Amino acid sequence: MDEMITKVWHIGIIVKDIEKTIGIFKNLFALEDGAIDLLPLETTLGESRYAFLSVAGMELELIQPISERFREMLGNPADGINHIAFVVKDIEESVSLLEKKGIPLGHVTKDGILDMGRAKIAYLDPRSTDNILIELVEPNE
Repeated sequence: MDEMITKVWHIGIIVKDIEKTIGIFKNLFALEDGAIDLLPLETTLGESRYAFLSVAGMELELIQPISERFREMLGNPADGINHIAFVVKDIEESVSLLEKKGIPLGHVTKDGILDMGRAKIAYLDPRSTDNILIELVEPNE
């Protein structure tokens, strides 16, 4: 599997107040506005807010659950680090290799790989990864 992973894509962090956290991270990492991509609330139909911050050559993904339905879909996680996303060369092959090792998909993508437009994603079942949520990402380039 190691040869399939090319880099860490991002670390997902659950936050209570995305604007406040952006302000803290801007100050902490001396980020300019160009290093921050705050997605419009309409993107998720009011379910959640997302921001991507470029820090040290990778992204931090801030996730603010808004609706109770979205929070439940995520498994009602506590605030803090939620997942680590790795870029893979071929997501279908990676998922197949992991399933052969007894590590199935789970969480949000338990029914298969999702094409999110900018990338295909799949989450591994955290019950098979010692409750560490791992996302595989194949960017659509």
